[in-house]
Amino acid sequence: MKNLFSRLRARRAASQEDVTDSVLATSMYPADESAAVVAWPARAAELKAEALPPRETADRLLQLWRAEPALAALGTGAAERLAPLLQGAQLRADQALIQQDEISDFLLVLLEGRVAVERSHAGGSVTRLMEARAGDLLGEMALFDGGARFSTCRSLSPCSVAVLDAAALEQLLAADPPLAAALLMSITRRISLRLRQTGARLFALLAPQ
Repeated sequence: MKNLFSRLRARRAASQEDVTDSVLATSMYPADESAAVVAWPARAAELKAEALPPRETADRLLQLWRAEPALAALGTGAAERLAPLLQGAQLRADQALIQQDEISDFLLVLLEGRVAVERSHAGGSVTRLMEARAGDLLGEMALFDGGARFSTCRSLSPCSVAVLDAAALEQLLAADPPLAAALLMSITRRISLRLRQTGARLFALLAPQ
């Protein structure tokens, strides 16, 4: 599983003739291979985030995801096992937790509050893609594929988040494979549900009237 995660994060240069859609390309590949990776501690310092205790962060995440079968099967010790790998933070409203086109290696789980997911266009317009609420994932694509951020995630209200970065996930894969598998299964299930919802919306938009 650890090897699979490493392969998923391997960055592959795209040739000009292979790139046929600039929007798709920015979601799959880094905007600049030489760009510095923005780690969560740097972003938290920039936003003057208030750290949450790791155990509280793990407890709140598992409470929100208590319906996930894989995590529920781990029993009452899951929070203690997960806590050392998570970072938690409280943030103010109107802050960019994730910025479009940057290179970073963490995902967020929104524990409380509301966050807008928005994409800016060359002409200056902004499209709101979704509004995230407690329990939703933010920034998971870049964690797994190493590509540039597709959108900006901006807090609409004071919020709290749980943070999982690539180094912590790799550590978890090596130290506690059952917990890592349960967490990845829960993340994958939520990604799948979001894709189904997106597909349903596209079908409704494209269906003949």
